[in-house]
Amino acid sequence: MRILILLGFLCSFAVNAFAQETVESVRKQIKAVEEEAKREKALHDAEKKRHADFIAAGKEKVVSLNSQMKAVKADIDSMKHEISRLADAREKAASTTKWFENKKLKYQSDLAKFLLTLVPAVEADFPYRNEEAVASLSEVAEQLKKGVITADDALGRVLELFSERIRLGYTTEVWKGTLNFESRQISGTYLRYGTVASIFVSTDGNDCLWLEHNADGYSWKNVSHDMEMRSMLKEAMKVAEGKTAPKLVLIPVSLPVAKEAK
Repeated sequence: MRILILLGFLCSFAVNAFAQETVESVRKQIKAVEEEAKREKALHDAEKKRHADFIAAGKEKVVSLNSQMKAVKADIDSMKHEISRLADAREKAASTTKWFENKKLKYQSDLAKFLLTLVPAVEADFPYRNEEAVASLSEVAEQLKKGVITADDALGRVLELFSERIRLGYTTEVWKGTLNFESRQISGTYLRYGTVASIFVSTDGNDCLWLEHNADGYSWKNVSHDMEMRSMLKEAMKVAEGKTAPKLVLIPVSLPVAKEAK
């Protein structure tokens, strides 16, 4: 009987011990679950906060991008307007440039034609290097017409040419040469006095001529038969060449008389 009571007591103790161990285990598990739940909730809250922050940052970025897009659109519209304005200005400038270029070409053409009209006047001028002056004037007109030189260059060269012709009137020159006269080629010496007079004395002294200016132009007049005129021209030539002492001499000068109207 005692043995049965003892066995019953031991069984009851074992059941109580097992029950106590099971409750404690359950409590630990519950506590672990609660802690896990808390950790999960904390992670969920943190994730939720990050999500909310991401949404808020995204909204701010969207607002900023919208603002930037509006600013960019405004800049693009402004640039389009400026491009349109510049295009109009460029078109007007091109039109104006073309107009000036056409005027420039017309002016160059007209100036070239005008310069050619001066050729007869140069040809009829005092007969001294006229052919060179005519050739130079014609060359300037041709180069101007082709656009090789500008109008300013052409005017500068023409003014220099005529200035040189004008300077002839203030100089005197003596040189050796030949004179074609009445199908003869005579060797001798020339004396040019400005652009008003010129004389020629042959090397042998037999021919003495002076340049006469009449209504028809310039022509050489032979005065070899006129002893007084011949002596005067020879004496003037000696003084000009320095073969005798300086002194006043006479040289013939003629002024053209206008042709009478028919």
